[in-house]
Amino acid sequence: MITIDADQVARAEAVLKHIPGGAPKAIANALNRVAEGVRTEAVRKVRERYYIRARDVNETIRIKKATPEDPVVIIRSTGSPLALSKFRINPAKPPSKRRKTPIIARVVKGAGGSIRGAFVARMASGHIGVFHRAGKARLPIVERFGPSVPQMLGHESVTRYIEEQARERLESRLDHEIERMLRGVGK
Repeated sequence: MITIDADQVARAEAVLKHIPGGAPKAIANALNRVAEGVRTEAVRKVRERYYIRARDVNETIRIKKATPEDPVVIIRSTGSPLALSKFRINPAKPPSKRRKTPIIARVVKGAGGSIRGAFVARMASGHIGVFHRAGKARLPIVERFGPSVPQMLGHESVTRYIEEQARERLESRLDHEIERMLRGVGK
């Protein structure tokens, strides 16, 4: 959780006291810009640790922006476990003939391995996934899944990095927004 401390608020109010509503506007603008930057950093950090596309991470993150009346930003990621095929698998497409070697899956960089009894198949919908048979019979088959994006974002190293980045960005961004408000008055 990232918060603006009382010193930052007091500084903004002191410098922008001659501009009506200047401090709340500057704080809200700074928070919104920090939130966008934090989303970018979160995607980058998740991709350093996991084999996943940026788009798959980005589409789960939503930002509720701050306003001068409500200076709170909420960054939320929601989603369910991702199909194992969203990560690095070998082969990535269904083979044309029966495969004798096991499927190799990698979710976390530097880890992973073969999955005995798994196979890659294309469903009628066009979805390609990694499956295994539920019993001795041919059907039913069950799809394999990896972690969800919120689980990846919740990893300790990712969370710690995101919070550090947000604190650093907030300090410099608030100064920038205060300067921007002052330049706007001079025109």
